[in-house]
Amino acid sequence: MLTALDTITGTARRFAIVAALIGTTVVTGCSTTGSSSSNASLGDELTVSSTHGAVLATQEVENVDQIRPQHVIHRSKAHVTRTGEIYLMRGLANIFSRGIDRMADDMRARGYDASNFSYKFWQPIADDIVARARRDAVSYPIIIMGHSLGGNESSKFANYLGSRGVEVSLVVAFDPVETGHVGANIDRVVNYYLPKTNEDNRIHASAGFTGTIENIDVTTDTSITHTNVEKNARFQAASIKKLNDLTKAL
Repeated sequence: MLTALDTITGTARRFAIVAALIGTTVVTGCSTTGSSSSNASLGDELTVSSTHGAVLATQEVENVDQIRPQHVIHRSKAHVTRTGEIYLMRGLANIFSRGIDRMADDMRARGYDASNFSYKFWQPIADDIVARARRDAVSYPIIIMGHSLGGNESSKFANYLGSRGVEVSLVVAFDPVETGHVGANIDRVVNYYLPKTNEDNRIHASAGFTGTIENIDVTTDTSITHTNVEKNARFQAASIKKLNDLTKAL
């Protein structure tokens, strides 16, 4: 159970993360055309325009930033030609993770059932996966990817499924900002990370984990930063190759 001190510490850490990321955006000249949500509490997303294709749902979503859990849960699979379900999570405020959207677009173009959405929305989607697994209505393998705060949640999303008996074949994190842990029913983890000064942002094995973890320090390439790591063509190509190796044509 979280203590009051845990809650205060966690909140302070998130404020520090927000300040650091916003500072990075100002320095690198990143700008948005959107405005903040009417609820200004920490974690509320900003609505920004996007030219990337959204997940197709019962009613098509034209703006990727408007995707909500129901759009993912009721997504169209008319384009799907390969096995598997891939879930890709953006990070803070939907500003910093456009590489996630481009990767999802590329995956869908290749026939994968790939959904991209804010890191905040994974739990209802996970509950749907668990319910479908009980009905034998999941297309395996399940693969989870995330950038920044989405990288943090990728481990939590996978653990939530694994603890409920749903196997996760692959987790790919792009520079999470907190320490991650993975447990039972998770097979492989790849973490492309830039080491933080005051936080271990690697992913570690916890009780029940029997798979493999690769924490890949990407600081050897000085062009890679927190705000472009998920856009790196080499990492994206490696991730898609792993999908191809894990899945098969329908």
